[in-house]
Amino acid sequence: MSLRTLRILLADDHPVITAAIGARLQTQTGWEVCGEVNSATDLLHEVDLLSPDVIVTDYHMPGVAALDGARLLLTLRRRHPAVAVVVLTMITNPLVLRAILDARVHGLLLKDCPLAEVVVAIARAQRGFTYIGKSALRALAPTDLRTMLPYGRMGAQPLSTREMEVLRLYLTGRTVTEIAATLCRSVKTISRQKNSAMSKLGVSNDRELFECAALQGMVLPRGQ
Repeated sequence: MSLRTLRILLADDHPVITAAIGARLQTQTGWEVCGEVNSATDLLHEVDLLSPDVIVTDYHMPGVAALDGARLLLTLRRRHPAVAVVVLTMITNPLVLRAILDARVHGLLLKDCPLAEVVVAIARAQRGFTYIGKSALRALAPTDLRTMLPYGRMGAQPLSTREMEVLRLYLTGRTVTEIAATLCRSVKTISRQKNSAMSKLGVSNDRELFECAALQGMVLPRGQ
């Protein structure tokens, strides 16, 4: 059974950026750039019209001030809660970046990131997870990461070698069954090691796991 095409809408007021990202995304099997817009007003209109699965958007764009920045993200999350939102911005102020994360976006990238990271962020968003880019993590470093996400005993207990091995494979998008086959262990064992690692990190579900791992530098894209 064939998988449904992933529809991606790009929003940025710099055509060279949308052109570069669009060209890279079109090389991904099963992905389609369904539209490109250059303002917040056009973005909201095209989301209604095109029904994309993922939006890759700038944070500040020309247009109605009432629809810019945080207001745009909140409007998107309210009107289209099923659509994943990845923010690509030049902003490096950690307080603004924190506000973007508070809007519950699926991805946060700075515009100095390689195109491969945009692919990784969209792939994570496709699975309902969150990705924070390397340079965004560095920009967030001046803030207190323990206050970024309320994960209790985050990192209080060290992961065992096997737990880390399982977690890293899981964070690349593999299922528990696939990891079991790769490591020649039972599904029950892999599930137990994954759950133990999550408990030590103080997370209770997959979304928290990916966010926590990203903030601790564990979700890093491999060369593509």
